[in-house]
Amino acid sequence: MTTVPYKGTAPAIADLLGGQIDLLCDQTTNTTGQIEAKKVKAYAVTTLKRLSTPALKDLPTLDESGLKSFQVTIWHGLYAPKGTPALVLKKLNDALKVALKDAEFIKKEEGLGAVVVTDKRVEPAEHKKFVQAEVARFGPVIKAAGVYAD
Repeated sequence: MTTVPYKGTAPAIADLLGGQIDLLCDQTTNTTGQIEAKKVKAYAVTTLKRLSTPALKDLPTLDESGLKSFQVTIWHGLYAPKGTPALVLKKLNDALKVALKDAEFIKKEEGLGAVVVTDKRVEPAEHKKFVQAEVARFGPVIKAAGVYAD
């Protein structure tokens, strides 16, 4: 198998649909539309639990498929420049918490296969701990693969 690095989903999906590549691993928010339209076939999800999205609910997890304990998920954080006043950070975090509880937002995100965070990671200190744990978890893999962001 040859790894082909892409600068985003759009060119990767175009090459998948055009037959230039045979396989793509991408986040569900980018691919659910193509899966629903039956333009691509999905084989599994990288979460430990099956997703509830109608187009994805029947897909097995990689854990179920034999890659035991395999879990890779996409997550997002809301960041501000260093030195941003604490009051501004609090307002941003409060607005984020409101959005993460909004039924319409949750419905839209879940419809794309996303899992909306409702746990303690919505707090800045807890998110920082989570990011540090992810760096510790994936840092050695990234280093061994010689991968870098450009």
